[in-house]
Amino acid sequence: MENRISLNGTWQFREATSYDWLEGKVPGCIQLDLMAQNKIGDPFYRMNEIECHKLEDKEWIYRKEFDFEFPDEFDEIKLVFEGIDTLADIYLNGDYLGTAENMFISYEYDVTDLIKEKNNVLEVYFQSITKAIRSIERDSPLKLESSFESARPYIRKAQYSFGWDWGPRLVQVGLWRDVYISVIKDAAIEKPFFYTEKLKDGAAYVRVSASISYFADFDLKAEVTISYDGEVCGRKVVPITYGEIDAAFKIDEPKLWYPNGVGSQNLYDICIKLTMADVVVDELNFRSGIRVVKLLREKDDIGESFIFEINGIKIFAKGADWIPADSFLPRITKEDYYTFIKLAKDANMNMLRVWGGGIYEDEAFYDACDEMGIMVWQDFMYACAQYPDQLEWFQQLAASEAKEVLFRLRNHPSIVLWCGNNENNMGFYSWWGNGDPKYLGNYVYKEILPQICKRYDPSRPYWVSSPYGGVDPNSESEGDRHHWNVWSGWADIKEYLSDESRFLSEFGFQSMPDWKTILSYTNEEDRSILSPVVVSHNKQISGMERLIRYMISELGFPKDFKSFVYLTQFNQAEAIKKGVEHWRSRKFKTAGTLYWQVNDCWPVASWSCIDYYKRKKALYYYSGRFFANVLPYIAGEDGGITIYGISDLQQDVEAYVEVLCYSLDGEKMWEKKFNTRLIANDVVKIAHYDERQIAEEHVPHVVPVDASHCTLPVEKNWKLLNSVVYVRMIVDEKIYENYYVFDKFRNLKLTEPNITYHVDGTDIILSTDVPAFGVFVDTENDVSLSDNFLNMIPDEKYTLKCSKEPGDIKIFDISNLILRM
Repeated sequence: MENRISLNGTWQFREATSYDWLEGKVPGCIQLDLMAQNKIGDPFYRMNEIECHKLEDKEWIYRKEFDFEFPDEFDEIKLVFEGIDTLADIYLNGDYLGTAENMFISYEYDVTDLIKEKNNVLEVYFQSITKAIRSIERDSPLKLESSFESARPYIRKAQYSFGWDWGPRLVQVGLWRDVYISVIKDAAIEKPFFYTEKLKDGAAYVRVSASISYFADFDLKAEVTISYDGEVCGRKVVPITYGEIDAAFKIDEPKLWYPNGVGSQNLYDICIKLTMADVVVDELNFRSGIRVVKLLREKDDIGESFIFEINGIKIFAKGADWIPADSFLPRITKEDYYTFIKLAKDANMNMLRVWGGGIYEDEAFYDACDEMGIMVWQDFMYACAQYPDQLEWFQQLAASEAKEVLFRLRNHPSIVLWCGNNENNMGFYSWWGNGDPKYLGNYVYKEILPQICKRYDPSRPYWVSSPYGGVDPNSESEGDRHHWNVWSGWADIKEYLSDESRFLSEFGFQSMPDWKTILSYTNEEDRSILSPVVVSHNKQISGMERLIRYMISELGFPKDFKSFVYLTQFNQAEAIKKGVEHWRSRKFKTAGTLYWQVNDCWPVASWSCIDYYKRKKALYYYSGRFFANVLPYIAGEDGGITIYGISDLQQDVEAYVEVLCYSLDGEKMWEKKFNTRLIANDVVKIAHYDERQIAEEHVPHVVPVDASHCTLPVEKNWKLLNSVVYVRMIVDEKIYENYYVFDKFRNLKLTEPNITYHVDGTDIILSTDVPAFGVFVDTENDVSLSDNFLNMIPDEKYTLKCSKEPGDIKIFDISNLILRM
């Protein structure tokens, strides 16, 4: 039996060269403690980040004094650190316990003979991470390629802390996870594992295993119980063989775990008990789900498929990439994780990719994903660098890290893939000219990690890298792909429409954060597009220039800085919408779209759909529409427009469809109404309208259109050009909507709308007299809205739900904010 005594809370800390102790907090980090003591300003405010860089060269000491009440009986007392960031020597009562060198793993020490009843002193001496790794780099015969900090491959630490193209350089130091005393008596259950071997003939065949530590030759018995909703589904007493237990069960009519939008997220309770003479000496309880995941890679006429299959159902992955939610990790709470995952679920996402330059997330993150049906693509923490894996010490660190990660996380049904790294194999091929080397990280990705995953977790596939597949790891024809021609490569947004990737695990488009967020890190004099403060909060090279260029290309010139902020969000949402809708229409030739990125680690202009303060950007609201289980998609093709019905539903359904065409000055030009049938988990072409036919039959006084063109040439006096096609699809009384315009917004003759609204309690009801795009409702109170950035047509009412009374309301759309010259 294990009993834990927490050592979290108040500690003392000081710089190694100082004698003045200050009060600190554990879990925590040096920056948070210095902020609390008013020794540094908020690194997120203006350009304060730069002032924090000098902290990297310092060394720090953390100290905790505590008493310990010895139990009447015990066998072992351990001191456990669940996370030390990163290079540190640990002492208890002056005795050296060991050295930490990996922030991703826990450290535990037997202190049975060292701990005292009174006046224990625990000290942790932190080295300067930057000095240490640069010293190793100088002395190393290896010359490793690495983005942002050349020496970072030499340390097992969250790589983003050295700065990234969306994050500041804030190198944390501290005890970032729990510290406690573990008292063991008799025996302890460790490394439990519940997994599904197969589903067959209406039954699930599952196994439960665990390791048992014990301190004498006891007559121990192990009992394993599986329950669902309080009802026992299986119970067995199993022998303990060489410190291991293993129990097999057949569960009839199992309640399976499914991703969001496909089925329920059923979770089973697993209980392992150790008894000795009918007395319970240890008990461990956890939850997991019954599900079988496969990665379907089958040769076809294009190349090779890349499709996730859950319980025999092909899943189109819809979601985004996840980065750490704060530059200061101890600040992230369980409630934060729940909120983020709930936001992902509400946006109709079903997958998040935990990116390999961050951390293996807290248990609360994966618990929330289990409960809400968010599949997790889990990278191992290697990103955008070559790593020194020909060195034995690095191989040992990599192996011990991988084992602990698997032991900690493998019971989460939400995790559907282990992935070796982020972009390193693409780097070998495209950036560094290494081809397919034996080392430089490849020994970890192709030897160490797959062997450990195969041995300790047969329940899910392993994938070498992201992206990976084919001779070119970033191939369109097989594997997963990172598409950065648009945005980073300056390509036009329409390039998305010609991409035939099998699975998009990264693509993205930047925008500014919410205006209220900008107010939090700027002074009034900072609020211009290219001010030093604003530029410092966009970490990509030429990031602001890209925002400006793409805005001018798609929308035109903004009237002022606040207009610029809003329009970047609209532009981002429209760009990602174009890509996602195209790739969803290729289902399952393309089998997933994960855009970069969900969240931010500080207030910044970035690719996120939710900013640092959890304020929703335009892309978040759009995601809820283009990731919906039913998507009416309008494609400009074959000399006209084609309407597709895309369904992720698991059964065929009847749909009522309305297609309406409005001029931009509010005239209804034509409409079509009909019924159709959507096919389960498939795409159907439900209508096509030729541009010439539309022009001749429905739009008087329009110059005939050359039908060989997919979209109309730019002529401002053509009504068809200056119109919007709007489609509404109703399935089981639920409405799905989309729209299409015939050119870039900068070429359209937008009419400024008269948008009216009234407030009914916490509802805002809006209507417009002409088509209005990107209609943004700005509330005085910082409320959460059910929808925003609406694309509206006349004769309709739009209702927004508010989390609380909205206060004063301002409403604008893109026509208000684009400068007409």
